[in-house]
Amino acid sequence: MLKTALYAAIGFAAISSIALAEDLSSATAPLTPGTFTTSAHSDEWKIANALSAGPASITEHAAVADWPANPKDGMSHGRMLRQGTNGWTCMPDVPGRPQHDPMCVDETMMKWLMATLAGKKPDIDRVGLSYMLMGEARQGQGAPPAKDPSQVREWFYVGPHIMVVLPDSAKDALGGINQDLSNNQPYISLLSSADVATPIWVIPVAKGGDRIRAEATTRSALGKRAMPRAASVPSSVASTTTDAATQRLSQVDRSQSSLAK
Repeated sequence: MLKTALYAAIGFAAISSIALAEDLSSATAPLTPGTFTTSAHSDEWKIANALSAGPASITEHAAVADWPANPKDGMSHGRMLRQGTNGWTCMPDVPGRPQHDPMCVDETMMKWLMATLAGKKPDIDRVGLSYMLMGEARQGQGAPPAKDPSQVREWFYVGPHIMVVLPDSAKDALGGINQDLSNNQPYISLLSSADVATPIWVIPVAKGGDRIRAEATTRSALGKRAMPRAASVPSSVASTTTDAATQRLSQVDRSQSSLAK
């Protein structure tokens, strides 16, 4: 009797372990068509999901914070899932989207995000950076969040990307940049209709629906550790993105130089 109970307990523990592993694997696996992201996950799942947003050099020591029940309350109302030491914070999926969309932000981008969600002026005085290497699915520019995501007629699938916010003194450098979400080109977005909203520059590094693959580190014939190979990104997208980024950053440098004078 005791032996039977012990075997049953061991079997239950094994099944629970497998279930947990399956749950964590779904943190980065593509969603089943017709389903949407949700906050109904364990903390471990949310941490795994959030950390998939950025490169390991950032996520290794980043904090992880859950979204507040009402995003307009700001991230200060979100629950801290893991403490960090490098000034970066990663967040899991935003609920109600047809694909994973975790995000990692530095301190400046977090300041921008909290102010934008609250409808306040961010007052940005330096460049801020964010990673969304799982990509995201968005409604059109300026569209209010849908109460029922299944009723959204059109989603725009943006590939893995970085987001940049410029200091208020240099934001005019973003004037004239593409605002079309469907052409896989860098674009600007406000994410808020407030008059004080500050634009961000979204720079895709792959097409919508694509994933960036981390390739294994190789070794040279001499047995020495070689440099890791770069992530796989379509060459046409990388070339277009690099040219656009270089041109726009040059405009930012000129803008800041004129202000200094």
